[in-house]
Amino acid sequence: MRQLLTAILRFLLRHALQFALFIVILLAGRSLLAEWRSYSAGSEAVAALRLAADGADRHGASLAETATLRVYALRHASHAAIAARLTQVQAQMTALRARQQPSLFTLPLSDPSTLALHAQDEAARRVEIEVLAQEARYLSALQAAIGGEDARQTLARLHAQHVQAYAALQENVRQRQLLETQRPVATRLPGSDAYAQLSRLEAEGRRLREINLQAYQAWLAQRARTGNAARPGPFAIDATALAGALAPVQAAIAAGETRLARNWIARWRAPVMDVVPTAALLVLSAILLPVAIKAFFYFVLAPLASRLPPLSIARELQVAGSSLPLPPDGESRISAVSQALRLKPGQRMLIHPAYLQSSPVGTRKRTQWLLDWRFPLTSLAAGMVALTRLEDDEAASVTISASDDPLLEVAVVHLPAGSALVFQPRGLVGLVCDEGQPLAIASHWRLASLHAWLTLQLRFIVFRGPVTLIVRGCRGVRLERAGQGRSISQSATLGFSTDVLYSTLRSETFIPYLRGQQALLNDRFDGDKGIYLYEETPRHGKQPGKAGSWFEGFTDALLKVFGI
Repeated sequence: MRQLLTAILRFLLRHALQFALFIVILLAGRSLLAEWRSYSAGSEAVAALRLAADGADRHGASLAETATLRVYALRHASHAAIAARLTQVQAQMTALRARQQPSLFTLPLSDPSTLALHAQDEAARRVEIEVLAQEARYLSALQAAIGGEDARQTLARLHAQHVQAYAALQENVRQRQLLETQRPVATRLPGSDAYAQLSRLEAEGRRLREINLQAYQAWLAQRARTGNAARPGPFAIDATALAGALAPVQAAIAAGETRLARNWIARWRAPVMDVVPTAALLVLSAILLPVAIKAFFYFVLAPLASRLPPLSIARELQVAGSSLPLPPDGESRISAVSQALRLKPGQRMLIHPAYLQSSPVGTRKRTQWLLDWRFPLTSLAAGMVALTRLEDDEAASVTISASDDPLLEVAVVHLPAGSALVFQPRGLVGLVCDEGQPLAIASHWRLASLHAWLTLQLRFIVFRGPVTLIVRGCRGVRLERAGQGRSISQSATLGFSTDVLYSTLRSETFIPYLRGQQALLNDRFDGDKGIYLYEETPRHGKQPGKAGSWFEGFTDALLKVFGI
């Protein structure tokens, strides 16, 4: 019963956590979507307003040029013609002011295309009003000059117009204040008559303020001309005033940019876009650089190495390189699941404990920590540590077998006196040698050989006879004669006799090498009397998983440098 309750509680807890996680994910997604929609709408709105401002600038320049040419043509026209044009200009300004839409610059709008259209119309309207106003003021001055009106009279008339406009504006203010005092609640209640009346008064107030400002500016301009009743100078558009007509558009742009600045997507977008080209270049380099390096190795270095003379370890080490015994004709397999060795009196056997299957009871056994104390790092890297040392005063039969891996087989390689074998200690599990004779192991570095650098095998370990090597290999070990030239995979090579001419041969096809299915180079062995030793199915350096493959590949390359 307790186990059932525990299982039910675990089930409920697990699904409750999943439920909470789903809620968090959905809320985060909703917030992200809202931020993106806000950013997208704000960006489109600001872009539309900027486009409208730019279009209004161009439209204003065109209108200014047209107005300048039109006024220039009227400089010597009659009073009636100037009056007719002034009436026409004032009618146009009245019509433009009548279609004013104060809400066009309220951000954000639901439809960016609607905002763009309305913003362009409103910006163009304001520019047209400013150009017409400047034209009207000039025509008024020109009309006054042509009609012979005295500058002081004109100044007084304009002052009276200003006073009249100001009085009308003050009356409008008084009426609004009176209405708000008498009906304070109703004026704030949409839909009521008082609210509608107050809205009309506010609209009329805006119109009267603009008329009052125009009258005041006309009075200032006339006062500046008082004392000089001559014709006004050439007409020119006031660029500062024309730019000021677009102040609401610029204010709307600034408001939109302020809203965007508070959006975290907008804050991160610019830094991300700044590093996107660099990141793309790095990704492209990560994709193409390995291909370029492999192509350089395959098409340049590997053919160059194949044309170089092969290595001759026997010549370098001054070893005669006498032939090793070969299996019967037609056979090259020298391994088996187990091997029986006869240990003679005066001989000692060093064997890895995992491969010692059976031995006589009276055999003396003790631990030898390293294969050879002169090569401690090589012994450690090859796993030849904590070996079992066997000795007996009488002939003893010892059975060797790979008890920890069913795919491994064991081979016995006899090196007679005077012979030598280049061997990789990774395949060594034991050896038999004379008791009073030290183990003959030597190392040879080849730092000046391109073959060695391309295969990363800069050091060769040489075993000299007489000695018997106990070798392991996955699925079997084979011993073959080099003859007129043999090629095998580098990962399969266990060793070769020193009278072999060793070189490298480029793999036959590029695509398998590019995809990592084949090595760049294969080992090539030449020599009529030379032999080479290899395992049938190499497994080292093929751990599953990318991280494991990388790490083991690195360690294999490092060990290969030292010939291990």
